[in-house]
This record gives sequence, C-alpha cells and structure tokens, in this order.
Amino acid sequence: MQTKIRLSDCLWVRSPNSEQPLFHPITRALRQKNCRTFSLQLKTDPESLSELKRLVWKTDDHVILHGLFPSELRKIYPVFKDRKNFSVLLVDWWTSPYWFTKNAEYLIFNIYSGIALRQHPGNFCADDWQPPLLSKPERWIRFHIMGALLRPAALVARPFLDFRDQHRRAADVIRPDRMIYFPIPISAEDLPWVDEKPVYDFCNMGDAFGFWLMRDPYAPAKYNFASLYTDRRQLVNLIVRFENQPYRFFERTRLPERLSWERYCQIARQSRLAVCSGGMHQASVPKYLEFACLGTPMIGSVLPYEHPWLDQCLFPINALGSTPDKLKVKLDEALEAQPVLRQNCLQMRDTLLRLYDPVRVFEMAQDQIDGKPIPPGYLRDTRIISQAPLTG
Repeated sequence: MQTKIRLSDCLWVRSPNSEQPLFHPITRALRQKNCRTFSLQLKTDPESLSELKRLVWKTDDHVILHGLFPSELRKIYPVFKDRKNFSVLLVDWWTSPYWFTKNAEYLIFNIYSGIALRQHPGNFCADDWQPPLLSKPERWIRFHIMGALLRPAALVARPFLDFRDQHRRAADVIRPDRMIYFPIPISAEDLPWVDEKPVYDFCNMGDAFGFWLMRDPYAPAKYNFASLYTDRRQLVNLIVRFENQPYRFFERTRLPERLSWERYCQIARQSRLAVCSGGMHQASVPKYLEFACLGTPMIGSVLPYEHPWLDQCLFPINALGSTPDKLKVKLDEALEAQPVLRQNCLQMRDTLLRLYDPVRVFEMAQDQIDGKPIPPGYLRDTRIISQAPLTG
C-alpha cells in the first residue's frame, strides 16, 4: 500500500541549482505552503552534508529531494541508504541515479515523458533518432569538449548498459499511483508583458548543444554523450544562412556572457518568432511557456505528451534533413502566420499563468497523490505521439 504524504509537511532538500530564475516560482509556492526547506551547499559549506544527516535522522518526516544533480545525489546516498522515506522531484529525469528512482516513495516528474515511457512503450527521442557515432564540440569549453571526448567510451559501453537496463526495466513494477506530474510553474512577475517594437525576425535564446549521461533505464544508452539538441542546432544553422538576407536574427550562443533575465525577456518580446525545441528527446522545456506568455510565437518542434495549447502558438518545423531552399519557404510561411500566432499567445497568457501558477501546480501534485487525475489543459492524448512535419 502506497504511503500517502502531504507535500506541505515534507522536508524539501534542494540543490543550489534551485536558486536560478527557472525555479523562483516553485520557491514561492514552497513559501506560501510553509514548507520546510534545506539547501544542500556541498561546494560552499563542508558541514552541509553532516547537517542534513542530523536533520533527517532526528525525525520520521518524509523528504522531497528536489532538483539535485547526480553528483549531489551520490554524496547524500549514505544518508538515505538505510533511512529511505523519501521521494524525488526530477527535472531531467533521464540523468537520475537508478537507486534513487527505485527506492523513492514517489517519482515526481517535471517532464511527463518520464511517466509516459514507463506506462506505454515509446521512443525516448523523436522517431527513435539514431545519433551520430561521434559528437563535435560546438564551442571550445570544458562542457562541450568533455561530451565529445566521452562519446567513444559511451559507444563501447553501450551493449553492457543496454543489457543492464533491460533487466532493470523487466524487474520494475509500474505503479501509476507512484508517479506524479509536477510541471515547472511560471509566475506573471517573472514574465512581464510589454508591447515592444519588433527588432528581430527570429531569435534563438537557448543552448544548441546538450549532452547527458543516461542513468535511467528508460533512457537508451545509445544517447549517452550525444548532443540531443541536434534539431535546434540544425534549424539555427539554416536560419543563419539567411541572416540579413533578408532575416534579422538574434543568436544567444554567440554571446560569451549570460543574459540578464530582464534582457532575456526583452529580446524575446522584440522577436517575431523564437526558435523553440525540446530537443530530440522532446522535453517540455520552460521556454515554451515563457515565450507564449511574453507574446512571442515559436518556430520549432511540438511535444508528444504535453502542452495541447501549443498548436495555437507554434509553427511546426523539423529542419533535420532539410535544405536551405526548402527551409526558406517554411520561414516565409512562418512569418506570414506570425500575426495570428502572436494574437493566440496574447489571448492565452492569462490562461497559461493560471494553469501553471506555482501554488496551483503544487496543489495539483498533491491531488494526484490523493488519487485525483491530472486536470484538463496540461496533457495531450498520450496514445497519440505527434511529430512536427518535415520541411522537405
């Protein structure tokens, strides 16, 4: 029998990563619900781990591990190895160490694919994408270089990892009541609406290179250290071919520094269309919601499980295998459709801010724990996996 928990009565153990703007709305929800939180400061506070151990072992309170990196989870494993009595709120669920997902009371997912792929056979990546044998660094920085260097080792290890994961999946007992959907919330104060004059035709505000180590048995090992943003990179590369001939284009990855949140929002509002893709792994990245609420329609990929409203705010396109000439036709079509898509975004802003309000999302997760279904507005029909039409 699954132990019912009250999220507001749990101790929330969070990574310093949760201090970035992305997680500000959920921080507000935790405060409004008077939740106790503990920030795990392993790098800056040597006593943080000992303090956590003292804190969790002196009570029987349930613990929510929120957004912890795999390295942080490994560090706290000795604390929970015998105690257990925890749940995990997973951001990039495919990176999570198996012991924690196996032993958690509840698996709480920001991205619905983690639930869908456990309940229904399907592809982790769109059309069961086959990644290239080798990855080339996009920029000569440590993150990109390490991904490229580790790709050959990942290919050698793949057969052994596939064998291991097959046995883990076979032994897994799928219990829908154990899996909770908790989408990343948004707040109006973080996404102010200002009627800006268009400066750019297109903008790319996200990374175009990203790799991970697939620790979850439902994420195939063949994607270890392959760039899962290949679709986004290809679309950006093709748009760049037409930069100033005739399109005005803002490309964030050209900047050596991070944009402030205020500048990020401003550039998005000043763009007619924003490149937006969940990557080949079809993740519901927060940018879909951010752009829609900023009144900026998107060009990129639809999602198979989430955001049924997205069809009204996004021009679907898949640049993989396309050519510049064929893509140019699609870009012109997207700009022609932009006024209607923009109006749809503006009309939907209040609805999205209500659906993804941090307190509402928190209470929706609690309702699922209490046995209630996910309300309408969040999910597509999960029996249908839709893909963006090819440009060519």
